Amino acid sequence: MDMNKILEWMDLAKKYQTGDFWDGIFDQSSFDEWMKTQFNSAKPGESAVKTGQSNKFPPTDIYMTEEEVLLISALAGYAKENIQLSVSGTSLLIKGDDHQMTTGEPVQRERYHGPFERLIQLPEPAYPNQIRAKFYNGLLFVSYKRQFAQAERVDIE
Repeated sequence: MDMNKILEWMDLAKKYQTGDFWDGIFDQSSFDEWMKTQFNSAKPGESAVKTGQSNKFPPTDIYMTEEEVLLISALAGYAKENIQLSVSGTSLLIKGDDHQMTTGEPVQRERYHGPFERLIQLPEPAYPNQIRAKFYNGLLFVSYKRQFAQAERVDIE
């Protein structure tokens, strides 16, 4: 990269940004703080996912067929008694908690443990009495019949 081009760009940018903006741009400590807040870096032995800060746990796949919608959520280590589901229109809420029974100081910890809550947008609305849920081998299967499998014609007056 051409250093003269970078210096020209910085001179031009200084005309539009003044004051404290440029003081901390290349300050390593402020960059580290920004990275911690943006990417939630975990300390050694600590889980990288924290309650309320990650909308990707549990990882969930959604499939649609002509007749139904199927969601599969990976919840290894959780018991079905500690998982709750609720639905409202096109929103499915999965909540849960595990009770970690392992003793000792963690040396490496990549799997998430603890309470979680995830709101998943369904591709079509569902009613609670139409949803079937099963928990098998650490996978939560949630399915419901499609109400609107075909588009219906609307007459124009």
